Formats: sequence, structure tokens, C-alpha cells
Amino acid sequence: MGDRRRISQYVAKVPTLDVRSTVADLVALGEQRWPTPVVSDDGVLLGAVQPTASTLPPSTPIEQVMVPAPGTIRPELRIDEVIERLDRDGLDHVFVTAVDGVLLGLVVSEELHA
Repeated sequence: MGDRRRISQYVAKVPTLDVRSTVADLVALGEQRWPTPVVSDDGVLLGAVQPTASTLPPSTPIEQVMVPAPGTIRPELRIDEVIERLDRDGLDHVFVTAVDGVLLGLVVSEELHA
């Protein structure tokens, strides 16, 4: 039958960067295991920055190194649907956003299998 619980129970808050940030701001967040979301002033997810970007020159604008429009899911999806989608896409994490694109957080597949 599958897991009927909603993914909203597993959304973790994550540090974010403003689109006007630099790599120095990314480094200031400390070591990140997952991509860091880049959000607009009103919290809309615009992109994500891979942890490896922290090795770039500190003055590098985040806007130049972010991956635009990362994949997202909605908080009302069932856990089994999300696990299936992540497995199918070969991903270990996904951002969760509201219908209006506002970032709610991150879901990590290993947390769902626990």
C-alpha cells in the first residue's frame, strides 16, 4: 500500500543565500553537505549552489555559479511518491516549495528510508 504520510513532516530548514551574495557568503555558512538554495527577497527559490563552489574566489557572485531553477516538490506529496521520484531520478535530496515558489526546505532521501 505504501507510505501515505505527507513529505511535509520531513522538510528540514536549510541556510539560504540571497541572489546578491558572493562565494564569501557561502563560505561563511560553514561546510554544507547539500546544495545551498538561493532565494529572492520574498523567499522564492531561484537556484542552488553546489558545495564545491566554496573553492572559488570569495568575490565571485553567487548568481554566476548557481544552478538556476533546481527541481522541487510540493509539501503535500506522499512519502512513497517522493522516494519513488528520487530513486527514479537518481537524486538523494530535493527542495520543497510552496505553490508560489517560496522555499520551505530540503528533503533528504536517507531521512525517508530511516
